[in-house]
Amino acid sequence: MTDRPVLVARLAVESDTERVIGLRTESERWLAERGIQQWTAKWDEIGREKIRRNIANRETWVFETGGQVVATVTLNKRPDLDFWDPEADGPALYMYKLLVARSQAGRGLGADIVDWSVDQASQRGLPWLRLDVWRTNHGLQRYYRERGFEHVRTVVVDGRDSGACFQRRAVPVSVPNIVQEQRSVT
Repeated sequence: MTDRPVLVARLAVESDTERVIGLRTESERWLAERGIQQWTAKWDEIGREKIRRNIANRETWVFETGGQVVATVTLNKRPDLDFWDPEADGPALYMYKLLVARSQAGRGLGADIVDWSVDQASQRGLPWLRLDVWRTNHGLQRYYRERGFEHVRTVVVDGRDSGACFQRRAVPVSVPNIVQEQRSVT
């Protein structure tokens, strides 16, 4: 994958909220066009509130190139208790809402942000980067396996579509095209 731009990673601020929501909306449309039932419009207001809360809590990162936000990811130490048991599973950094602008698709930015997130977990002294994905999105599950994640388990919870749980060992990873503007305080 060539033609990767240099990305500036920084914690999102309130003024980034609409752009992050826009990335989510763009992803919803793209998935729907492919018949993938994930992140549908029914999620709209709940999802917007979660994005606002994650930004306010300094958990959401944006990635810029040329002064434009082209990707985002949310990282925190709070597991989704429907899928992860902090007592049994131990500590980890959890990755949520990795979104890349469709204009940047195919350039490897998602893989770079995954590696950067693994490095963030390592820098925080946490042993794992974890995530959960929809049980029916086998393409996304394959994507994460190809990025070094192992499938831990699949959990079925009434009313929840996610539940395929993955983790990747947190080790230092160099991602030369991502420059971090500021450090996380969490």
